Amino acid sequence: MTQALPAGGPQALYADLDSLGGFFALAAPPPPGSDAVPWAEVLSPAALTARFAAVRTALAGSSGLAEDAVDLKVAVSATQVGLASRLWSVALAAVVLHRWVPDLSASCVVASPVHRGGVPLGLARPGAGYAVADLGHAVTVLAHTVVDSSLAGLHRACAAVGRTPTRVLVSNSTSALVGAARVLSRHRPDAAADAWTLVRLLLDHPAVAAGGRVVPRSDLDERVGGAMEHADEAFLRTGCCVFYRLPGHGLCPDCVLAPDRPQDVTGPDH
Repeated sequence: MTQALPAGGPQALYADLDSLGGFFALAAPPPPGSDAVPWAEVLSPAALTARFAAVRTALAGSSGLAEDAVDLKVAVSATQVGLASRLWSVALAAVVLHRWVPDLSASCVVASPVHRGGVPLGLARPGAGYAVADLGHAVTVLAHTVVDSSLAGLHRACAAVGRTPTRVLVSNSTSALVGAARVLSRHRPDAAADAWTLVRLLLDHPAVAAGGRVVPRSDLDERVGGAMEHADEAFLRTGCCVFYRLPGHGLCPDCVLAPDRPQDVTGPDH
């Protein structure tokens, strides 16, 4: 059962998320007349097929390529990691800053069904959510609402419609979680310790751990490994986002291929 936010309602939380900008913004509720639709419609075959095509066109334009020269799986990966990043950024910041989780399950999340739509991510029921007693409790809630619901649906849909291996999609999502902690830590240094603690707890969840792990940095070339909380550790994915197939974009530091090909690492941490 969802629980209403205490004292003052959800407005303070959503304003705080908006102040972080980027992937942390949440339309709750979406503005009147917006094109936001339920998550299931965002992930429908027709909507995803059109979205992949639009992202492919955008990638071709930014890379100076003909559209058919862009591997469609790159567009699928870019689409999916963008949506996963929004889910994890909102979830992480809400827990760490407010000890409350908006209901980010598939039954409550809404979004524009098109690339660069007016509502990148929103909620149909802005007052619905879960108070969390501590970070351990937050993991239980996030496993139910994000990992096993909205995120799992995103993986299934992109694998089926985009014909992309699940390993790519799952590792994209886990990398997005770690990336969200990096960004939140830069915006709110006082919350960094909690952000990284929550990430570590989530990385113990099997469905999240399937996407990557923390390793000693001493085991890696200096060019390899996604940044973590401490300088002596690094994050490595279990898959590759395939962005290296675009001109000028090498391997990301956290890529599963990077340890064997450190000379090809040029991309930023996700």
